[in-house]
Amino acid sequence: MRAMLAAFSDFWFKALPAHPAAAFRITLGLVLMLDAGATLLPNVAQWFGPLGLYEASDYTWWIDRPGRWGMFEADTSVEVLRWAVIGLMASAYGLIFGLCTRLAALAAFVLLTSLHHRNPNILSAADILLRSGLFYLALMPSWRAWSLDRLMLGRLARVWTNFGPPAQAFSAWSVRLAQVQLCLLYGFTGLEKAQHGFDGDWLNGSAIARSLRFVTIARVDWLSWVPVRATAPVTWLTLLWEIAFPLLIVWRRTRPATLAFGVLVHAGIFLTMEVTHFSFTILAFYWLFVPASVLMDMRGKSQDGTRRHYRVFYDTMCPVCNKARRQLTRLDWLGRLRFEDLHDRSLCEASLPGVSYADQLRAMYVLRPDGQFFSGFAAVRTLMPVLPIFWILWPLWMLAWLPGFSHVGAAVYRFIARNRFKYAACDSEVCSLHLKLLAGRELDEEVIAQVIALHERFRQANTKGAAPESATA
Repeated sequence: MRAMLAAFSDFWFKALPAHPAAAFRITLGLVLMLDAGATLLPNVAQWFGPLGLYEASDYTWWIDRPGRWGMFEADTSVEVLRWAVIGLMASAYGLIFGLCTRLAALAAFVLLTSLHHRNPNILSAADILLRSGLFYLALMPSWRAWSLDRLMLGRLARVWTNFGPPAQAFSAWSVRLAQVQLCLLYGFTGLEKAQHGFDGDWLNGSAIARSLRFVTIARVDWLSWVPVRATAPVTWLTLLWEIAFPLLIVWRRTRPATLAFGVLVHAGIFLTMEVTHFSFTILAFYWLFVPASVLMDMRGKSQDGTRRHYRVFYDTMCPVCNKARRQLTRLDWLGRLRFEDLHDRSLCEASLPGVSYADQLRAMYVLRPDGQFFSGFAAVRTLMPVLPIFWILWPLWMLAWLPGFSHVGAAVYRFIARNRFKYAACDSEVCSLHLKLLAGRELDEEVIAQVIALHERFRQANTKGAAPESATA
């Protein structure tokens, strides 16, 4: 019983890094800014004005119901409403830059709720979800990371009290509320879709095909020809994912694949259907499930401001590995990678405990700043968050986490690693001998000893070749 209470307390009240909440804040701020500026502001008079679409009698009936409230009346002037939307945009900028963050979140929630209650006929699931996100943001101290508030408070603290900047962690309960909200949303939505049985669009597999033909929401008409049998497997997989989301997201091993599939699903929804900002709003909640270490790696700095580097251990005598290193160097636009020679055995043993020299000869290893290391295809996938090209080509990043694609990627990596001598163009005898030793053989002690001897020859040859250049310099 005591262990259960401790786990309950730990889940709700342990300290969490603020970086996921900050990413959530910035994304919601961007969504709110675009929604207010591109949608609400141009339609203020028609949607909310005294002579607009929602008549005064309807508004009175709506606002008098329990749980309804708002700052505006049926006869509120268009000028006042327009200034309210401008205030909403100012709050959005406050969230993006983290200036008066909690006040901005509270103001945004109050203003947006008041506008929504002024005309409920314009509401969609996206609007309600955005409103909920702003409410959770008002509860979160998301200003503790990536905000002007934290920057200014840190400077004031150093000047007045000789203390450092505020801590970048806070009690988990506000984040947990938002996470639970998303889990309930997916779970109950999936169950509602399935409750109609095979008479419904989801269990009979026609939901996606019908949506592509539904002219009021279909973004393009050239997908209307897609037959039901082509989209049925995706329909069933999506329904299963929605229902199982609360369970899949809890287990750490399935969490990355669950989130990756969700990103692809909502990207597909946005590209094929007119759903306003729904996809972006719901994906903002995903940041709350992403480890803070991943976000810090993407930014390249730790909590104390130091640079975070990934260390890549590779075979310097392998031309295929050297070519891969050159490609990674070209893609490392932000200077996040550090390359290490796996033949420096003392360095590797200290950096990769439990990993043998033979293991490193079979595959590339990557050591993350948090001390975790990965090999082979998992190592390549681990590098994606710090290479900006994969921020642009994000579908490849997401696909790399799905079970089917990850297994294919791992198999391809193993095939190339085992047969790299076939694809290599060696420019020295040492290189040729090295690859022949590794080609299709067990790396026993005898082979390891020969590899070590070859590397010594390789090192001595490089040292002699560099000596004249060093002397000239």
